[in-house]
Amino acid sequence: MVLPPSLSITFLVAAIAPFLIGLLVGVIIKSALKLGIAIAILLLILIGLGIVTPDQVLKPLIGLVKSGSGLTSKVNQIAGYLPYSSLAFLIGLAIGFFKG
Repeated sequence: MVLPPSLSITFLVAAIAPFLIGLLVGVIIKSALKLGIAIAILLLILIGLGIVTPDQVLKPLIGLVKSGSGLTSKVNQIAGYLPYSSLAFLIGLAIGFFKG
C-alpha cells in the first residue's frame, strides 16, 4: 500500500511522536504535582501535631535549593530534547495533564 506524500509513514511518525511524548510528559507532571501536594499536606499535618518542627523540614529544603543550581545544566539538557515548540507536543501535554 502506497500512501500519498502528505500521509507517508515518515510524516505520520513525525506528527504522532511529539504528541505521544507530550502525553507522557503531561501525565508525569500531573503525577509529580499530586505527589508534591500529598507530601506538603503530610508535612503540615506532622508539624501541626508537633511530631516535627518547621526547622527540621526547612533545613533539608534549603540545602536542596542550594544544590539545585548545579542541576540546572542537566535539566536544560533534558529539556532540550523535548519538542516543546511543536503544536502536537503542546496538545499532547495538555491532554496528558488534564485527562491523564
